[in-house]
Amino acid sequence: MEVTKVVQEAYADVRAFNDIAGNLDNVTADSIDNQISFIFEELSETIAGFEAGDSIEVLDGACDLFVTVAGLMQKLEAKGYDVATALARVNANNLSKFPKFIAAEDMRDGYTVAVNKLHGRYVIKDNNGKVRKPTSFQAVDLSDLVPSKGGV
Repeated sequence: MEVTKVVQEAYADVRAFNDIAGNLDNVTADSIDNQISFIFEELSETIAGFEAGDSIEVLDGACDLFVTVAGLMQKLEAKGYDVATALARVNANNLSKFPKFIAAEDMRDGYTVAVNKLHGRYVIKDNNGKVRKPTSFQAVDLSDLVPSKGGV
């Protein structure tokens, strides 16, 4: 099955779970805080599984993280956040971290610069393998996607 379809169906299943449980009725700051706690709990369990070399727990944890993060997104949607547009913008912004051309300033000490020939893009990474932003990077603006009522 195509990954995109699986993700769409999984998101819909999480929606069904949250609808049945009443988790999207009257979403409050406390319920969002609880959801963030669930994400932290699942992440902790995933880390513990990884450190124990338990590949089943790592896979289960990755799936549970998706479910709990999707639940958070759905709670934000219920509060009036435009999560779909925000996700599209964030993904596009992340892809902008791979420039077609590299500036001399991007050749920083401790960073490696490589070319992904398949995509014709440069990749800048630090010593830990984390992708770093080029100097041309501009942060994403999501301010128009949150409800004007303020606060979570």
